[in-house]
Amino acid sequence: MLIMNKIALFFVIVYSGIILMNTYLGETERVQSNVVIFMLNGFAYIVSAMEIEREKQHLIENQSTA
Repeated sequence: MLIMNKIALFFVIVYSGIILMNTYLGETERVQSNVVIFMLNGFAYIVSAMEIEREKQHLIENQSTA
């Protein structure tokens, strides 16, 4: 899951750069589609980060009870 989290973060950063470049180039249709992809990738990154934190908490609880 950690690898997927890093991949999602990479795509969020890449799409942020693409959105900024297309905004300055004036391509509004591409910007709109890139914003949707950026939002989906950001959501995937947040969900995977929450899952990693949940797994960490679960491991900590298991270690303290053992």
